[in-house]
Amino acid sequence: MEILYKNINWIKTKILKYFNEENKENILILHGWWWKSESFKNFAEIIFKKWFNVFIPDLPWFWETKLDKTFDLDEYSTFIEKLIFDLWLEDFTLMWHSNWWAISIKLTNNKNIKIKKLVLYNSAGVRITKKMSFKRKVFKILSIPFKPFKKFDFFKKLRIVFYKIIWNYDYVNSLKVPFLEETYKNIIGEDLQNIMKNINTETLLIRWEKDTFTPISYWKIIKKNIKNSKMIVLDWEWHSPHLKNVEKLANTFLNNI
Repeated sequence: MEILYKNINWIKTKILKYFNEENKENILILHGWWWKSESFKNFAEIIFKKWFNVFIPDLPWFWETKLDKTFDLDEYSTFIEKLIFDLWLEDFTLMWHSNWWAISIKLTNNKNIKIKKLVLYNSAGVRITKKMSFKRKVFKILSIPFKPFKKFDFFKKLRIVFYKIIWNYDYVNSLKVPFLEETYKNIIGEDLQNIMKNINTETLLIRWEKDTFTPISYWKIIKKNIKNSKMIVLDWEWHSPHLKNVEKLANTFLNNI
């Protein structure tokens, strides 16, 4: 393994690189919200031995890749496009974990990038903005009496408690870093289902049965919208088996890619 630091659009970016000239395939792995490149080291080591060169960056705002402004989906897409060009990646596999895989929707529709296969692993990202879920309707009603107190500190603390109750730790953690709260809102605020329908890239969908962060109903939407896709639902494991069940994840990937 080699650790690289590249300036991507004037952003110092940390990248883990596993490379052997004899390996026939390349994969770019993009971690989920609040994760980092090292979280995929064990997975990378397994597939590196099976003919994959592996590249894993710390995405902007996370760990060693820092920023000083708010980002949106288009800026993330432009950043990763430049990263792909700097790494000389063509006909590669793009793998995305957890939140904001909406960026990969835009990348896969980018004619300047040649993505061979797309892998979505426990990927949240369906944004049903036109039809509010029942849970969101209930919480919106409950929040009405508190709106006059929005600027007060106790309201902010109450809001954090509320998001912890509904297990939205991505948002809670975003409050700890400057600019990250607004970045998070930008990422989840865009519904890309119509663009998703334009994806022709062969796509592998890997979901664990116990993953409460990514509803199966949303995965059915992804499967329906991406015509050239295959979905595998595995037993038992939760949202991040690349940490606790890495061999099963690696074998599932290798057997179906």
